[in-house]
Amino acid sequence: MTNIHQELLTRPTYVEIDMNAIRHNFNEIKKQLSGQKVLCVVKGNAYGHGSVAMAQLFESLNADYLGVAIPEEGVELRRAGIQTPILVLSAIADKQISVCIEYDLTITAPSDEKLQAIDTTAKAFGKQAKVHLKIDTGMGRIGVNWQRVEKFIPIMNKCDNTDFEGIYAHFAKSDDEDSFTETQIDRFNHSIEYLNDAGYEFDIKHHANSGGILFHPESHFDMVRAGMILYGLFEGIEIPKTLDLKPVMSWKTEVVYFKYIELGTGLGYGHNYVAENNTRIVTLPVGYADGYQRAMGPKGKVIIKDILYPIAGNICMDQMMIDIGQKGEAYKGEEVILAGSSRSQTITFFDIARWSDTSIYELLSQISYRVPRIYLNN
Repeated sequence: MTNIHQELLTRPTYVEIDMNAIRHNFNEIKKQLSGQKVLCVVKGNAYGHGSVAMAQLFESLNADYLGVAIPEEGVELRRAGIQTPILVLSAIADKQISVCIEYDLTITAPSDEKLQAIDTTAKAFGKQAKVHLKIDTGMGRIGVNWQRVEKFIPIMNKCDNTDFEGIYAHFAKSDDEDSFTETQIDRFNHSIEYLNDAGYEFDIKHHANSGGILFHPESHFDMVRAGMILYGLFEGIEIPKTLDLKPVMSWKTEVVYFKYIELGTGLGYGHNYVAENNTRIVTLPVGYADGYQRAMGPKGKVIIKDILYPIAGNICMDQMMIDIGQKGEAYKGEEVILAGSSRSQTITFFDIARWSDTSIYELLSQISYRVPRIYLNN
């Protein structure tokens, strides 16, 4: 289905994505490794960057795998012509198994029952299902508990239509200074050894997410899963100085309305902003339906003509207002930076997340489909 917002590219609210910055970050991540495969995570519309465009770029960079959350994301990539192996990272319903097999998506098997359903469905299609077993080493989300991996073996012994390509787990605290990550690595090694002793070897063993890549080289195994660091961001302890990540995305809009208001004038829903002086207000065509966080309130700021200005009143679904002061100058068509840099001012996505009391993961994934993505250096 065509995204009309992306097709027309006329909206004055848009994000810019620097493809050269992503190429740089990908190569920086490769430098942290010693020959391991790299899975590039493109779930959640590639953290708001556009899953198809990012998948095409990663395929051109010879990424070994792509990671999606749900089969539909994988189908979108296959229909766009992506040939790179794609792993569905989440648990799926039984009725989704056939979709994965039809579109050659690698399936996560988080339980013995799901593994049985996968093999049965693959047999009905006359195909081999490619599977990665999921072990719960302490994340507590999905996967067979590391102490009960023997549950897999009776089903594995009967699977004639399943290729056990991989085995993996997920860290809970790899972006913190916490010894639990080492505990998870030990549990994963125990699970692998147990299954090896039962006669099962895996071509691809993986546990490292972005935090694992940066801080736990012993978790790199055969493949790593690079997520947010591909896009130039990391939320956690300070990244090593050996890694030079470049910011990828900026967010811009423009002034569409200008007005003077007098002291005591209320603005917006609830009039929670009341002018303390005669002042000037500009309206911007962006709101919470675009993913711009309503929770920021007056803490939020934007950059206009290299000056930081505060948000005035509640952010609306589609619009917001900015107080540019008694002497501010900003007229229709003036560029406004929501996230990014001017000559001497910068607003980062970390700033917006902090003002909104949320995380960059949530913030980026909520940037709406109706915000066009402009790809630079494509």
